[in-house]
Amino acid sequence: MLLTVRCHILILLVLVLVPWDQANAAPSPSGQPAVIEVGVQPLGYPAAMIGAALEHDAILKRELEAAGYLLKFVPFRKGSEMVPLMGNSLSAAIVGDMSTIGMALRTGICVVGVAKKTFTSLVGRNIALLAQLKRKRVAYAEGSSAHHTLLQALASVGLLERDVTLVPMDIDAMPAALESGKVDAFSAGEPAPTLALTKNTEARVLFRGASSDFFVISAQLVRNDPQAALALAAGLVRALNWMRKSNTNLQQAALWAETDRTALSPRHRKLAQGHVIEITRREILDVPAAPVIVRLPGHLPLKDEFDFLKRQGKLPQDATYQRVEHAFAYDGLQQVLKSPQRYRVGEFEYRP
Repeated sequence: MLLTVRCHILILLVLVLVPWDQANAAPSPSGQPAVIEVGVQPLGYPAAMIGAALEHDAILKRELEAAGYLLKFVPFRKGSEMVPLMGNSLSAAIVGDMSTIGMALRTGICVVGVAKKTFTSLVGRNIALLAQLKRKRVAYAEGSSAHHTLLQALASVGLLERDVTLVPMDIDAMPAALESGKVDAFSAGEPAPTLALTKNTEARVLFRGASSDFFVISAQLVRNDPQAALALAAGLVRALNWMRKSNTNLQQAALWAETDRTALSPRHRKLAQGHVIEITRREILDVPAAPVIVRLPGHLPLKDEFDFLKRQGKLPQDATYQRVEHAFAYDGLQQVLKSPQRYRVGEFEYRP
């Protein structure tokens, strides 16, 4: 009897004294760490900056390693490439509006917080009015936030996708294609619009559409290991806090982001670091309350986008908004912000 009591006391002591990351270590049949893959987008800003900071966050890596995980970052050219992978090989990602909706409908995700709040742009050359896009060649990335913006722009002047010649293209190739005359316009987020406008005096913005990026985690990971998911949420908060702390930190993140971008697209046009920092400040660091998603009374997150895309036939007719609403109900970010010391969002240890 005494031995049994001692065993129970020992078990309680272990549960109290062992940190969450060790107590919740992920089991692996092979004895190897389970892999948490995070999808990042080095070709777009500020997503590239956030992805770079997360990848160099030594605190995040150590916490997940102690819990039995290996953290791996996987670069993608556009968010739509990640949609079918979320919940399978990918456990987290930085993606735009349209991909967030697609993931929520397809496999189930938890939206942690906002990673960009800005506009994507439809840029044209030698075009003065949107209506003049009819029968013109327009570059776009299928399933991206900028694709949504293109649909909005066309709809605003009574045009449909079939009224223009759509040219699928990687974002980094769009400014050069516009300058060479291969396309008459393109729809993209930063840095493509800034590159086009600084290189080509005949280019102008024809339309801007509200656009957001989000840091999302697979619902499966949140269910299986909620503390690992919270560690990732803390990593997002810490990354933004670190970049806001000093211009030196922001410059370092820009250098890492440029290295990632060059590895994915060696021939891309390099944007001056000053522009990169300006974009990052404008689109995330100077956004009030970010990464918190501010919910306005009577406005459900991405509801207008969902309804518009469904009317445009870009979503299944049986798709229901409730799955998107459920994705935004995740309170992981709130948990992290309520316990800043526990989640170490003010401690910085970023390494090459």
